[in-house]
Amino acid sequence: MKELFVELRRESGATVIASSAGKEYSLESDEWKNGVFTFALKEGLLRMKADTDGDKKVTVSELKAFLFDRVKELTNGKQTPTVRKENLQHDCVIY
Repeated sequence: MKELFVELRRESGATVIASSAGKEYSLESDEWKNGVFTFALKEGLLRMKADTDGDKKVTVSELKAFLFDRVKELTNGKQTPTVRKENLQHDCVIY
């Protein structure tokens, strides 16, 4: 069973993007009407700001780069998202 799951992860993979590093707070503000990470996520996907190559699609790598830059910018470096990848072979389109 363990080998089956390892093989499945090789083909599909997973990426987890967390709002902040372990020793940081995830900041919120009335200005954002959310936490800053959620605000940036919505901005990146719904307003397509994460589509950096202009192909009208957002990939995992585009979203990750956008979130890292935007969250740092909005918090003046006080919050930094983190990422964990598991056997991701493809940079898939997510939006």
